[in-house]
Amino acid sequence: LKSLDKKLSESTSDDEKKTIKQSINEREQSLIPVYEQIAVQFCELHDTPGRMEAVGVIEKSIEWKEARSFFFWRLRRKLAEFDFRKKIQEASSVGSGFEGMTAIGASALMKTWFIGTPGMTEDMWNADKAVLSWMAQCNQDLERKLLGLRKQVVIQEVVQAMTAGGATAEIGTAGIVEGICQVYQTMSMDDKEKLKKMLKEAIDL
Repeated sequence: LKSLDKKLSESTSDDEKKTIKQSINEREQSLIPVYEQIAVQFCELHDTPGRMEAVGVIEKSIEWKEARSFFFWRLRRKLAEFDFRKKIQEASSVGSGFEGMTAIGASALMKTWFIGTPGMTEDMWNADKAVLSWMAQCNQDLERKLLGLRKQVVIQEVVQAMTAGGATAEIGTAGIVEGICQVYQTMSMDDKEKLKKMLKEAIDL
């Protein structure tokens, strides 16, 4: 092609130019299949399932015959996981003094709870049916964990308010005591007795 281009640029005859242009076109057409094959192979080096798995873009490749079942369970798992992750984020933001947990943090905590359950392993975290079964069978335990998370957030906020130092600590402590007093006035007699008992046991009054 370079040789033909040179001849074309040096030619002064219209007939000769026409012949050269035709030769160039024929040469280009003959090379197209070769370059198409090279282009396809180049793309496949980047986008084949094996290559994408090797560089960590995907976790694994799925056989076509298994795709329908795989994505059915993966979708069910992700919907349930996102719903529970939202509950974790809401539980972690119950107090006003702390920023709520991020989605990544909530997912990491969920995974920690999963692995910490007897019979569950880190490898099983990638098994959608196992995760769904865990969420269903351990529902009550997970609800208790959410309550525990809310409790820890409230505890941290109270501690922060009472140990801030200087006037801030005094105001925080006074505010907590006043808040308890206001709530105490609205309680039933049974609830008041329960609160008194909790306070006595907690601070050894």
